[in-house]
Amino acid sequence: MEKIYQHIEKLLSEHDYVVVPNFGGFVTQLQSAVVLIDRIKPPVSTISFNPLMHNADGLLAIEISRNEGISYRMSVEYIDREVNRIKSELNRDGKIQFGSFGVLMLNASGNILFAPNQNMDFLPQNLGLSDLFVEERNDVLSAEPRRITFTLPSTRFYKYAAAGMLIFGLMFVTPKVNDVRRNNTASLVSVLPMNTSKSITKLEVDTVVIDKTPTSTAIVDEPQKYHVVVSSLHTLESAEGFCKTLSDDEFKEAHVISSKKIYRVAIKSFVERSQAIEYMEVLRKSDSRFDTAWVLCED
Repeated sequence: MEKIYQHIEKLLSEHDYVVVPNFGGFVTQLQSAVVLIDRIKPPVSTISFNPLMHNADGLLAIEISRNEGISYRMSVEYIDREVNRIKSELNRDGKIQFGSFGVLMLNASGNILFAPNQNMDFLPQNLGLSDLFVEERNDVLSAEPRRITFTLPSTRFYKYAAAGMLIFGLMFVTPKVNDVRRNNTASLVSVLPMNTSKSITKLEVDTVVIDKTPTSTAIVDEPQKYHVVVSSLHTLESAEGFCKTLSDDEFKEAHVISSKKIYRVAIKSFVERSQAIEYMEVLRKSDSRFDTAWVLCED
């Protein structure tokens, strides 16, 4: 079985996931950085296992056919034999080492669980990463308190300061000057007769229009932009097939969220972020198949 482990490991270093037909899918996921007391662990990629991703996409068979020099049909038959051998060892021992990147085991319910290894150096995104150690800061206080002395300015300083304040005040204080231009301009209202001025005033008042029509606001339904994602696939065909499997398994609201490079399968969507997180936590605890579910927010 070492050959199929090597082929899966090679594909995981080049792609985000690998589907083993009639068994499950291995998906690479990014873990956030962890801040400890004395160090900072960098963000690293790890591997998770999803038993629902068992629909063959041909990627593993093509890889084996190309590297082993056999036909596509023979590579498919080889995968079936290896999968049956892995399942039989799991049923017999309850736990097997799956290559160099994890351990497969059966729980009490008969579901397959996967425990990844801590060291995932074969993934290119983990190369060159190491912990950042932080030295503890020790502040040593002096036993003798520091003395602070003050020196009063001389009398000459006060004289120069008073002169400067006087000059500064004179620069901003200006005498009040009568505005001759305002006194020499004539008022049009004062020249016109009394009746004319009243009519002008009345005309200006009548032209003021006040719109008291009440405005109406339309109620728009908020979009469901928080999605509980249970899988990420590279082809639309694989995503739709997985979505159909979920729909047949009583998850009727499962749908595909497409992007430029990947197709995500959302099992349910919500308007509020808190509702999506609550549903995700319940789903993780109630069904071990979705222990890697996460919430996607669409901006």
